[in-house]
Amino acid sequence: MRRRAAAVLYCCCLTAASTQPCDAAIAAATKLDVEKTQRHLAIVRQRDLPCVADVGAWALRVAQAGENALKQGDAKSATKLLGAAWALAPVDESLTAKYISVLGFVDALTRKEEVIADAVARGLWRDPLQRPGVFDAAVPPTGGWPAPPPSVRTCIADLERAYADNSAAFRDEALALLGTRGYEAHEGLQDPAKPRWSYADVDDSTLEVRAPRIRAAAAAVNRTCGLRAAGVSRLEPGAVIRPHTGPTNRRWTLHLGLVVAAADVAKLTLTVAGEARHAWAQGRVALFDDSYEHDVVHAGLSDRVVLDLSIDHPSIRADDRGDL
Repeated sequence: MRRRAAAVLYCCCLTAASTQPCDAAIAAATKLDVEKTQRHLAIVRQRDLPCVADVGAWALRVAQAGENALKQGDAKSATKLLGAAWALAPVDESLTAKYISVLGFVDALTRKEEVIADAVARGLWRDPLQRPGVFDAAVPPTGGWPAPPPSVRTCIADLERAYADNSAAFRDEALALLGTRGYEAHEGLQDPAKPRWSYADVDDSTLEVRAPRIRAAAAAVNRTCGLRAAGVSRLEPGAVIRPHTGPTNRRWTLHLGLVVAAADVAKLTLTVAGEARHAWAQGRVALFDDSYEHDVVHAGLSDRVVLDLSIDHPSIRADDRGDL
């Protein structure tokens, strides 16, 4: 993978439309020199050179190679590739968020803080800890552990009541979904040296798995809070999900504990926006905003399984829903 990464970065040849400023921009990007890269790109735009499209295509290709490297567990190659793409597009929220996360994965913490400061200075985000891939400035910040308003309190109470009434069925349905349609989460977020994190979607792709109580609970949440996505998440003992941020600040996350051993509660740690909590307990709902940097450590002895629900941020109008 690292040889392929080097090859992607080395191949800076453009098409017949290539001119010196475009080549210089790419050469600077391969060295992760964002200031020099942007100076060359300014010349390209000032002259309205047609090779700007080739530079954009190169950046997309390199960014995709970086994401692929990350999914395969090669964080070092991902850092170089995403960094080169970022140097060409430092105002791209999604790309910048991914680059910042992977810098943390390789313990390049000083560089991570520099890129965060640059992004905040450019106006991508307001809070250094809230760095979603798509940032809506109209959504008010409420912190990583928000206090639920009445509608969300209703959703939480309904979920906990539904579980209390049919706890065994909830657990059986969740395990059936994981057993039939579960997949290992290949997002590069899981420490590859640790045990697994697996996931099963609760949507039309898993209709062959009967899960009437889970689907009914998700439907009830949708009616009251607006459901964006649902799934079942399992962490094996010893698993670590590394610090990262979610895709948008237009949602909150609810986790209903389905399988959480009492002895593990104090050994399961969810840190959001720098505040660590033992958030999960069987039959209880944890609420957090995943647009803030968060990570998970499972130091317990048994699998942790939760129903994972993404709901509308309460400030989003009911008629303005939609995945971002």
